[in-house]
Amino acid sequence: MDSIVNSTGIITAAGSGLRLPGDIKKQYRNLGGIPILIRSLEPFMSSPLISNVIVTVPEDDVDYCQALIKIYFLDIDKPYLVIAGGGERQDSVFGALQNCPGNTDFVFIHDGVRPFISQELLEDFLEAAQQEGAAIPAAALKHTIKSIDGNHVQSTLPRNELVQVFTPQVFAYKLIMDAYLQAYADGFVGTDDSSLLERLGFKVPYLISSELNLKITNDIDMFFATQLIDKNMI
Repeated sequence: MDSIVNSTGIITAAGSGLRLPGDIKKQYRNLGGIPILIRSLEPFMSSPLISNVIVTVPEDDVDYCQALIKIYFLDIDKPYLVIAGGGERQDSVFGALQNCPGNTDFVFIHDGVRPFISQELLEDFLEAAQQEGAAIPAAALKHTIKSIDGNHVQSTLPRNELVQVFTPQVFAYKLIMDAYLQAYADGFVGTDDSSLLERLGFKVPYLISSELNLKITNDIDMFFATQLIDKNMI
């Protein structure tokens, strides 16, 4: 790394998990014997690049999540905060941004149901963000993508001009906070954090990343995630 920076990891896990049915919300479901959220948290809790961690969860889950973190990270002495999320993901992230320590230089914003990232990935993306102010992970598309109008195809989009993006997305703190403040002032809701910068004209850099960075949203995702663990592919 070029210099020592203070980085906050923001892990968003405030969703209701309705697309993965069951009595337990998907972020707390066991994956290979470990809750998905804990797997997603582990690289941030273990990495020396991350100064502190903020986790957003449903309001009723704050105490439960705090207890879960204590169980799995008993030996890790890193400051962390569990807060109630908002109505939308954007509200949850904004709440976490407002709770970042005053000396935060960079933030990593990560989905709590993406359990397959590494400390090496965190290092690569922090280095990129230090150079350009932001960095997001992406992968090329394998399928043909079409725009639609009602029940009919409207056009075929140029696949070589498209990527799919993941998290963690890394930003200079002031840059993303200013983008969030402007989004709320304008009533804008983005589909990811980098879209808040794009609308202000900022060219967001991306790095090609592993396609194994799954987001677990349904039973099929859970099946593939289990297979990756069983076959020692992650």
